[in-house]
Amino acid sequence: MTNETNLYDISAEFLLNYLYPDLMNRWKVDCVGTFYRNYSEDILEIDEDKTTVLLARDSFLRLLPQGLIATDKALKGGNFELKYENLKKKEELLRTLFKPVDTLAFRFRLHIENQVTQLTEKHLTFLLRHYFHYDITREKDSYIQKVAPFLLFVSQLRANFGFIRDLLACLFSHKVEIHKGLYTWKEDEHCACPAIEFHLIVPNLTAEAYNKLDKAIAPLREFLIEWFIPFDTHCIIGIKQHGQPFTLGESLTLDYNTEIGQ
Repeated sequence: MTNETNLYDISAEFLLNYLYPDLMNRWKVDCVGTFYRNYSEDILEIDEDKTTVLLARDSFLRLLPQGLIATDKALKGGNFELKYENLKKKEELLRTLFKPVDTLAFRFRLHIENQVTQLTEKHLTFLLRHYFHYDITREKDSYIQKVAPFLLFVSQLRANFGFIRDLLACLFSHKVEIHKGLYTWKEDEHCACPAIEFHLIVPNLTAEAYNKLDKAIAPLREFLIEWFIPFDTHCIIGIKQHGQPFTLGESLTLDYNTEIGQ
């Protein structure tokens, strides 16, 4: 998972478990390789009639030594096209051989995803209290109540700034911009630590709207910085007013350089 992972870049197990919970043990998979993962999401195609899902993942075939499929001299000499065609046929036969193994592993992950989903739905309060010493039943802030369940995945989501940006955008229904940089304690320091700023872009901002929104995000800001931002990263979650054209004689509530909520 990268720092710019999208909220909608979800796994096949999660999606199928959500859409087709009763068909969990009937799905088969075709793995086309992680090369495609750089250019697409996990799921490339779903064939409901054949209960087959095409994944941008490596097959167990990748665990085999390359020499079992082809030697270094396999394509040397004449008849290059014929040799290449024979190698592709051999690879396809091996891929077919390993499809049951890939499917079995996929169904096992589906089963785990299903168990985790049921556990978090029924025992969320217990898990948060036992593993994170956090009692969600005492939480009064509505935004934190929505975010707190993500603590179960904090080991994967900490420092995932793209996730935090999308999360803030969903919670407050405003565009959110990220600005990355560095900070030091003194101007002449030779070492620097990372800094991240999240700007909620609020058009037509008034002083009343700013004060209300700033008050609303204050508890969530502290919660996110405590749990989802690395301790050495300086973080600001603030409010900006962009997109409103400047008119001579009319002042903006917040200009582009205003920073709040440190």
